[in-house]
Amino acid sequence: MKVGWVADKHDPPGGAELTQAEFRAAVPESVEVIDCAPALIRGHKGPFNPNNANGCDLFVAHNHVTYPPTDWNRPVVRYHHDMRPQHIAGDISIYCSPLQRERLKGDGPTVPPPIDLAAFKPTRQQRRNTERKGTCCVGAFMNPGKGGYRVATWADENEPVDVYGFGPFLPEGPNINYCGPLEQAQVAQTLWKYERFVFLPVDLEPFGRCVVEAWAAGCDLVINGNVGARYWLEENPEALETASADFWAVVLDA
Repeated sequence: MKVGWVADKHDPPGGAELTQAEFRAAVPESVEVIDCAPALIRGHKGPFNPNNANGCDLFVAHNHVTYPPTDWNRPVVRYHHDMRPQHIAGDISIYCSPLQRERLKGDGPTVPPPIDLAAFKPTRQQRRNTERKGTCCVGAFMNPGKGGYRVATWADENEPVDVYGFGPFLPEGPNINYCGPLEQAQVAQTLWKYERFVFLPVDLEPFGRCVVEAWAAGCDLVINGNVGARYWLEENPEALETASADFWAVVLDA
């Protein structure tokens, strides 16, 4: 089976890009993934033309704005990373949490983003030798809906918060210690130093990758009802281990 992979490029990469990479790393042997970026589509000129997509049997579509959601003449499996309700005619939608599906008034299966939980769990030696204290927050604060000011308010009312990340809406205040951005490879070792992780979005966060990473790292969570990952952590944590297989099962059924 040939699967056309349709997604915009983002720099710096965010959670959606990490999710896509992990899904692609788990591709079944029976599937060939073809990048449907303009430069890789034979004969591509102007708007995306699915008929030029090198004989793909179906498409997997992720967040994008370059290619309009129109009828692509083949089955389309769309994985919804955020709250843009883009639907392609005749598509199969996968939502990353029941909360996201409910708010988008969608219909389709829910599959959480795949995360290598083992990479975030501290070893026995690390638990023995690392003193955990304080509170941190890790995130990409690219819009006010991420709740940066709520983190600052929590810090004023409780204790200082060390903030890691980037974006124009980072938490600010007398009890916020900005520590700079982190490479993905640095996240686990950073989380192991802290007792708590705080994330209080104003808008719905469809999943919340860093929340799950902090949970796996052993941090106590300070979160609210806008975090989609809360369902998986409280109701079905086993699904976090099978996410990639569950995603490809939906694609193959399509």
